[in-house]
Amino acid sequence: MCPGRPKCDAACVDGWPAASSESSAAAVGGSTSPAPSTAEPTAPPSGGPVVARVSSVAALLASLRNDRIGEIIVANGTYHLSPSSDLAADSLWIGAQFASRSRPVVVRAETTGGVIFDGGGGGKGYGGLSFEDGAHHQTWDGFVFADMQVDLSGVIEIGGYTPRAAPHHITLRNITIESSCTGSATSRSAPAVDHAVYVANALDPGPHDLAFENLTVDGGGGLASAMHFFHSTASAPNASNLTVRGLRVTGTQQAIMLWDPTLRNLRFEDVRIAGALDYAVRFETVGATGIVLSDVRSTGSGYAGFFSTQGRAPAGITFTNTALR
Repeated sequence: MCPGRPKCDAACVDGWPAASSESSAAAVGGSTSPAPSTAEPTAPPSGGPVVARVSSVAALLASLRNDRIGEIIVANGTYHLSPSSDLAADSLWIGAQFASRSRPVVVRAETTGGVIFDGGGGGKGYGGLSFEDGAHHQTWDGFVFADMQVDLSGVIEIGGYTPRAAPHHITLRNITIESSCTGSATSRSAPAVDHAVYVANALDPGPHDLAFENLTVDGGGGLASAMHFFHSTASAPNASNLTVRGLRVTGTQQAIMLWDPTLRNLRFEDVRIAGALDYAVRFETVGATGIVLSDVRSTGSGYAGFFSTQGRAPAGITFTNTALR
């Protein structure tokens, strides 16, 4: 989705294909996916949250629908993903079907970086992982996204398919987006429409209480940004109460794009950006408040470390211990 073009396409439906049985993830690039898992939950002796160990996307989703489960451990391996908006059995569209959960849940790789979600070089339009329609209180930890062709979208998307309830209390931790996730922003002047993370609007109060911890983005495949915030309406604002900590970005056209007037209370800290083709941070919004850049540093930007048509110190944004070059 690009400025002026809200998300509204075939993804704007409410259905989800029910998985009637477990199936193994497809092998990608010659590697073999783990064997199918029955995803039988086991409760620890202490009587705490139930833990499920899974080895397919279908089993992951089935476990996520089970409100008894508080932790889902995905076996190391490579798993094929269809675009989230396809609503396929191997699509990570985390929407209304999971909004009725009453228990917080952690979805994590067996070891950090040991699980690769792979698009298999499929057609344009990947979102690999989308949080929509009231999804809440989820933490996803340790995953790698690879080989997806992004187009007017993000590899990870939060909100944007309206009218839908706001996703909230979502944490993404130790996530890597590889350079094989490709877009069209291969030069300074190319359209900025293909992103690693795309945060958009949702019904009031909009996406809120979001955290990104140790997100790594290699934009060498033509991604326009690591994080893009855009699109809102009077009844569907963009993000509020969001923290980004430990972001590492190389080779995107721009790293952070703040482009919406309804943004509230966004904090970026311990951010390192290298080799942005154009700007490291772009701020183009009148009305956003509580935007904080703390210990944000960039090197080797093609044009400037920070740019806004409102000047070097626009209203709504605070700089603390920054060095944007």
